[in-house]
Amino acid sequence: MHPVQGGIDAVSLDFYGTLVHPRTGSGRGATLMEYLKAHELKSDPWEHRVLYDVFARHGQDYAPEASDAERERYLVDFARRVFARLGVEAPPGAADAHARAIWQLLGPSSLAVFPDVTATLRVLQQAGYPLVIISNWQCGLSHFSVELGFGKAFRHVLASAELGLAKPDPAIFLEAARRLGLPPGQILHVGDTYDDDFEGATAAGFQAVLLCRDRVAEVLNVPTITTLGALAELLRSG
Repeated sequence: MHPVQGGIDAVSLDFYGTLVHPRTGSGRGATLMEYLKAHELKSDPWEHRVLYDVFARHGQDYAPEASDAERERYLVDFARRVFARLGVEAPPGAADAHARAIWQLLGPSSLAVFPDVTATLRVLQQAGYPLVIISNWQCGLSHFSVELGFGKAFRHVLASAELGLAKPDPAIFLEAARRLGLPPGQILHVGDTYDDDFEGATAAGFQAVLLCRDRVAEVLNVPTITTLGALAELLRSG
């Protein structure tokens, strides 16, 4: 673990691989395709773009606090979008029957929060650091964060699909700095990918730390941590 420079006034974090991971060990796309196959539903091949297409309206059409009836209507509409986007061969009404299962496979319940996240966010908040998420993710990431239990910890949630900007483009990091009202050099970014998170953040003038949960990164002469819980110690030593 390398020390970071002093003068950190805010922390930004990646979402997938940093705060959450797949609950089943497989990605959402692979899990959905296995489900369709198990139910003898033929479809077009999976591509990652499907997630961006079917979640395009999630930020505006869905709310975590929605009533049961409103939520049910949304899940049915969502399943119909999934079936249409994947060209699923099924009789009329089939998507409605699979709506709840599909939401479990693609929605927030498909993800699990890493064990060190809740305590770390609490420590950072108590230390007075404004927090922001910067992620290459679909629309409605703030809703995901709320339903996964940590959304209230973050002052801003920036999703690439909502901004039309994606890491490692420095522009998405600079937008976070603008919203925080801080110079980029006073923000520390933490993420699990070298290209998107470390290089993207440093190109924007952020300080950055690479999170290597299950791999060693000795070959990279960059600040690294192996658990998110080590972040508080890193900040104290900076």
